[in-house]
Amino acid sequence: MYNPFRWILSSIRRKAIFGLLVLLLSAVFLIGLSIVHQASRFIVAEVERRAASVARFVGTDLSAVLTSSPDISAMTDVMARISSDPSVMYATVISRDGKQLATACAKIDYQRTRSLPLSEFYDLSPERYRYHIYEDILEVYRRIDIEGANDHLFLLLGFDISDVQVIVAKITRLIAVNAFIVYIVGLLVLIVSVNRLAEPLENLTEGIKDVGRGDMPQPVPVHGYDEVASLSTAFNQMIEDLGRSKEEVEKYQKHLETMVEERTVALNRTNDELIEANRSLRAANQKLMELDKLKSNFLGIATHELKTPITVVEGYLDSLKDGFVGDLSDPQMNIVNETLVSCQRMRDLVSDMLDLTKIEAGKMPMERDDYPLINLVERVAGQMVPLIQKKRLTLDIREENLDQVAHIDEERITQVLINLISNAVKFTPAGGVITVS
Repeated sequence: MYNPFRWILSSIRRKAIFGLLVLLLSAVFLIGLSIVHQASRFIVAEVERRAASVARFVGTDLSAVLTSSPDISAMTDVMARISSDPSVMYATVISRDGKQLATACAKIDYQRTRSLPLSEFYDLSPERYRYHIYEDILEVYRRIDIEGANDHLFLLLGFDISDVQVIVAKITRLIAVNAFIVYIVGLLVLIVSVNRLAEPLENLTEGIKDVGRGDMPQPVPVHGYDEVASLSTAFNQMIEDLGRSKEEVEKYQKHLETMVEERTVALNRTNDELIEANRSLRAANQKLMELDKLKSNFLGIATHELKTPITVVEGYLDSLKDGFVGDLSDPQMNIVNETLVSCQRMRDLVSDMLDLTKIEAGKMPMERDDYPLINLVERVAGQMVPLIQKKRLTLDIREENLDQVAHIDEERITQVLINLISNAVKFTPAGGVITVS
C-alpha cells in the first residue's frame, strides 16, 4: 500500500519542502486571519462609535422631553428626526416591563425579534451602551433616565450594517488573494532555496556512495560560504587525500609484490640447497649406520675373543694359588691375588662392552626376580675388599631398610653397585670412609 508519508520522509528535499510548506501555509493563514479579524474589529468599532453617537443624541433629547412633558407623542417626534437616516432600520423606546412606548418605524413586536431580553441590560448605567449584532443588524441599547422620577426607560436603535459586511467580505477576499499570491511566491522561493540546499547534499551522497564502492569520484562543486559549502570543501579534501593514499598503497603493494617475488626466489633456492643437504645427510647417516653396524660387530667379536685369554690367565693364576708349581710366598700370593682382581675387572669391562652392543641392538635381556638387597650389597662389598684395603679405606654398610626385598634383575643391579662402589673407591682419598645405605 502506497504511503505518502514514507515517500516524504525518504528524501531530505521532500521533508524540507513539506515542513517549510506547512510552516509557510500556517504563517500565511494566521497572518491573514489576524488581519481580517483586526480589520473587522476596526470597522465594527467605527460603526459602534457612530451608533453610540446617534444613541447619545437621541437619548439626550428623549431625556429632556420626558423631563419637561412626559408625553408619548413628544417621544415620537424626537425619534422621527432620525427616520431620515437610511442606516437606522428602527428605533424604539421600551419600558421596564417590555412595552414599546414609541417607535420611529413600523411597529415592531419586540418579543419576536432576536433582540436581547431586558434582563440583559437592567443594570445598564446611563453613560454606558450595550451592543448586539445578528445577521446584518447592529442593535444599540441605552438607558434613559427621567429627571425627578425613579423610573427609567430603554432606547433601542437598530442599524443596517450590510454594507459593512460587504466591506469586510471584500477585505477578506482581498487578503485571501494577496495571501495566495504570497503563498505561491513563498512556495517558489522555498523550492528554489531547498533545491539549492539539497543539490550539494545529493552530490555529496553520490560521492560517498562512489567511495563506498571503491571508486574515486570527481570533486563536488562548492557554492557559497555556508556549512554545506564547508562540508563540500572537506569532502573534496578527503577525496584528494584518499587519492594520494591510494597511490601510496599501490606503490607499496607493488614494492611488496617485488619483495615477495625476490623472497620466493631466495626461498626456492634455499629449499633446493636444503634438499641437497638433506640428501647428503641421508647418505652420511646411511654411512654412519653402516659404520655403527660394523662397530657393533667388531665389539661383539672383540669381547668374545677377549674372554678366551682372560679365562686362560685366570686358570693359570688359580693353579698357582692351588700350589700347582709349589707353595707360594706371601708376596707371590699377593701378586697372584692382585692379578686375579685385575683379570676380574678386565672380564667386567668385556662384559660391559658386550652389554653395550646388546643395548644398541635392542636385545638386552632382563631377568627380574625377588632378591634381598642386603645380600647383593654384601656380595659386592666382598668383591671390593682388595681395592678398599689397598687404599686403606673403610666401607660402612648401613643395614637400615636394606633388609627389604626388591623385584630386580640381580646381575644388572650387581653391575650397577660394582660401578658405584668402584667410583667411590677411585675418588675417595686414602683413609676415607665409603658409606652404602
